[in-house]
Amino acid sequence: MTRTIVVHSHRGGTGKSSVLANLALLIAAGGRRVGVVDTDIQSPTLDLLFRLGPGPSLADYLLGRCEIEATAQQVGAGCGPGGLYVVPARTGTAALREIMTSGYDVGLLPEGFDRLARHHALDVLLLDTHAGLNNESVTAMASADVLMIMARADRIDLSGVEETIALAGRLTCRRALVLSMAPEGIDRDAARRRSEEVYRAPLAGILPYSPEMAALYGERIFAEAHPDHPLVGEFRTIISALDARDEVSRA
Repeated sequence: MTRTIVVHSHRGGTGKSSVLANLALLIAAGGRRVGVVDTDIQSPTLDLLFRLGPGPSLADYLLGRCEIEATAQQVGAGCGPGGLYVVPARTGTAALREIMTSGYDVGLLPEGFDRLARHHALDVLLLDTHAGLNNESVTAMASADVLMIMARADRIDLSGVEETIALAGRLTCRRALVLSMAPEGIDRDAARRRSEEVYRAPLAGILPYSPEMAALYGERIFAEAHPDHPLVGEFRTIISALDARDEVSRA
């Protein structure tokens, strides 16, 4: 059975799309069949990170121009014996304008997720979302087995993410929190205690700020460019926490 993991943040700048791309690459390299869908139609990034070629997108499917199965592009070497399939949110701006003006049947999203999972016999489906709450984000969250919420490791962002936590509490999904952009010397134990107390959900990982990641300018996946970097070990820790089902909360 496919396990759906949704990655979401209350605001931009947390690095959620980059983190999702790294998790997807590492999970696939471990031998599982992985699907990725970029549901952030307003500001997509995964097509750039995975260096996808031209082709149908999620927006084309929502507008009735193609079937969802036609939108997934298989990412090449380095993904192990399983496979990695990525659905871009859109190509160009015309589809965005059309969706914004004419809308679409929101029921197409969960139907599309299910069809992709069956068609590619996926073990894991990762859904990227738009920062904040919109139709695509809420629909993706409602499809989640695990909701991974990302926040910057500072007080303002932690406070802002409570809106997302409140919504997650009304959904039948597990949840975990990941802190990003942690400054050097952060008290990791204190950060863990505080986040778990506030959100009543376990902290799956704390990702330090990495100048090496910043230097990639979002044009390459970090685990691919720096496979032996300590940050890749942090990504693996998050994967282990998400896999250990008793370590994520329904509280």
